[in-house]
Formats: sequence, C-alpha cells, structure tokens
Amino acid sequence: MTQTWSPRRVAILGASGLTGAGLAHQLSLADEYDEILLFDLKENVLQAHAIDMREAQIVAGRTRARLTVLPLDEAVAQTPVDLVVFAASLPETPDGSREAFLEGNLGVLRAVQPAISALAGESGLVMILTNPADVLATCLAHLSDIDPARIFGYCLNDSIRFTAAIARELKVDPTRIDALVVGEHGDGQVPVWSGLRLNGAPLELTADQRARIDADARGWFRRWSDLRPGRSSGWTTPLGSARTIAGLAADEPMPVAVWRRDAEGNGSHTTLLAVVRDGAVVPTPLDYLDDAERAAVDEASAALADKASRAGALTH
Repeated sequence: MTQTWSPRRVAILGASGLTGAGLAHQLSLADEYDEILLFDLKENVLQAHAIDMREAQIVAGRTRARLTVLPLDEAVAQTPVDLVVFAASLPETPDGSREAFLEGNLGVLRAVQPAISALAGESGLVMILTNPADVLATCLAHLSDIDPARIFGYCLNDSIRFTAAIARELKVDPTRIDALVVGEHGDGQVPVWSGLRLNGAPLELTADQRARIDADARGWFRRWSDLRPGRSSGWTTPLGSARTIAGLAADEPMPVAVWRRDAEGNGSHTTLLAVVRDGAVVPTPLDYLDDAERAAVDEASAALADKASRAGALTH
C-alpha cells in the first residue's frame, strides 16, 4: 500500500549560511513541522538565527516548529529524522562555474556524510541544496549506504528562470506561464518546450523566440557571477526548497534531481517530475516529454553519471 510522506522532523546541515538559514526560516513559519534541527560549525551564528526565527514565529503567529541548535559533532547521536537537508557549501567565487564548486563541495559532503547517514536512518529522505545538487546527490549515493532513491536534489530554480525568460520575451506576467526544465542543472538543462502553457493553454513559440529565451535562461549564472555578489540566491532557493518539500508531502509532482538508470544500467540523479512513493522519490511517467526532450534527458543522465564518477575518482 502506498504511504503518504509526512515530514515532521527536519535536520539542516549548513544552517548558518544564506540558503540553509533561509530554508529553516521558511519551515519554521509553515506550521507543518514539529522540530527543525540546525547544525553548523558556526554554532554561535546558529544560536542567533534561532533567537531571531523564534521571535519571527511569534510575529507570524506560527509557533508549532521547535528550533533545536546542536553541535555538528553531535549529529550522529541524534534520533533519525524524516528529512535531512545538505546545505553546507564553500564560498562561491566570482569567476567560478557550477562545476568548479563540485570538487570543493564534494569535500564538504564527504566530511558530513556520516552525519547525513545517521540522521537519515533507515527511512529518512535526503535533499541536496548545495551546488551542483544533481551531481552531489549521485556522489552521496556512491559515498553512503543510503538508497539512491531516498536522495534527491533541489532543482526548481531552472524552471523559475526559464519562466522568467519567457515572461521577458512575451512581456507578460510570469504567473501566467507554466514552464518546466528537466535534465541537468546548468548547461545540460532540457527546457520542456512541448509543455509550455500561457493562461493554461498550449503556447507555441517561433524558433527565434526559443533561441532568445534559451540564451536568456542559460545566461543567468554568468549574469549573476558578473555582479560579484559573493552569495548564492538567498531568497529564491529557500522559498523554492520549502515549496518543493511541501509539494512532495502533498503528493504533487515536483521537479527534482531523482535517481534513474539508463539503458546501460548507469545511474544518476536527473531532474524530472517526481513524487514520493513508499519512502522513495520516484519519477513520474515521462509522457509530458516529446521524443526529442526524452533523448536530451537521456544525454543529460549519462553526462551526470560521468561527472559523478569522475568527481569520485578525483577525490579518492
């Protein structure tokens, strides 16, 4: 019998940073969670965050969630939770790429993997927020004994940026657009042109429009890096990740980096619409993709498997 996933206890590793703290804040105000465990090397910052968030809960009138700050080295001794979030990251560099973060952030992941495994226990899910989320999700599957289907990566931002690019091209409110990106987070992303909707109706675009939109969406990271903000997307990602968690709990298909195997049996975490079924995050049927989009997803899966394999070899 299919069981509904109802996360009540969530642990966030890397909770002093912009995205980790932002997610903790979003979850603390949702009134859907019993306890949020916060871990980071900067325990003093976490204590300050917790004070601030508890007072924000009073302002919002939503005080159900208990915020618990613990030293990172005590994570392995905690009772397993329903969801573990890996949000720890090395600082972003202005001229870096998502791939450039991989080696450093994989080192961070290796360091906290025992804590992730202990907190996830036998049935908890694990969400990767740290970039590149899809590759790191597969790396965690290789590093640990956690079932790869219990690990997923946050990848909603690609769909959001695709939606924004379409809205700019058409000069319409982005809330009128339904748009989805699957495949790889970054250069290997696969825009689902066949599924575009405007006001709920199918949206057809010219080749020139598609080219401009594609260039706009794929150019997001370069434009962001050129600004040299010294941070990641601290509002979109926390809100989007909270929305992803809530959507999965409500049995709503959400775009996440989910485990799948290709025809040769190679596995990787590739962004697809997915749901939680019996304790695993599984992709929905791919009938929302046309043949070209499915082929592009297969290429992305193979590329992601290769990146995860090469990253593992580099750090052994």
